[in-house]
Amino acid sequence: MKHFFITAFVCATTIGKINAQSQTNALNISANGNVGIGTETPSEKLQVDGNIKSNSRFIDKSGSVMPVGAVIPYAGSTPPPGWVFCDGTSYPKAGDQKELFDVIGTTYGGDANTFRVPDLRGTFIQGTGLGDGLGLAGGAEQHSHSVWMPERTFSTTPAGIHSHRFPTKWYFRGFAKGGFTGIDTGGDDVTYQATQDSGNHAHQVTVTGLQLYTSSTTGKTRPKWLALNYIIKY
Repeated sequence: MKHFFITAFVCATTIGKINAQSQTNALNISANGNVGIGTETPSEKLQVDGNIKSNSRFIDKSGSVMPVGAVIPYAGSTPPPGWVFCDGTSYPKAGDQKELFDVIGTTYGGDANTFRVPDLRGTFIQGTGLGDGLGLAGGAEQHSHSVWMPERTFSTTPAGIHSHRFPTKWYFRGFAKGGFTGIDTGGDDVTYQATQDSGNHAHQVTVTGLQLYTSSTTGKTRPKWLALNYIIKY
């Protein structure tokens, strides 16, 4: 059933209300211009009570709602229609993903006939700039550092007891045992003499723990994390 109410003026046509139905509430255009599909009382300029399928793209005032080349995290195991995984896969330049090729080219690899999407598996994303251009990949996931023990102060052990001999000119070996009142130095007063230098010696110092260490490479230098798939719009 179709109901039309049209009033004609000199240069204008006023639509009162259109209700085109092959089934209940299939299409309704209200007098205020609101359009409803699946609803009899649309409260917006276009209100659809149901799913929308488009063979083209949704455009807002500034362009595509989801631009080609957009990358988002995705918790599913199969990419939704219009998306592919960011897993480095190669696609034909003239295939279904042609518009994606127009955006990213061979930035992430390719040849004369194919191009590759970014491979973001096991990878953190970083903004470009400061010398890091678009498509530049980072370093190894794991590496090691050489670590030196800090400087420390040590003391020698008390071992190494020794003695120094008097210079030979300090005394006369033929003196008898017992008390004495002086020493025959055969020269200057004993006050100005030094002991012999035959007491040279060394002390051994044992230091443990000072050596070069290499850190382990078994762990990953990441914060707490959760693995998701990245998908890219084509």
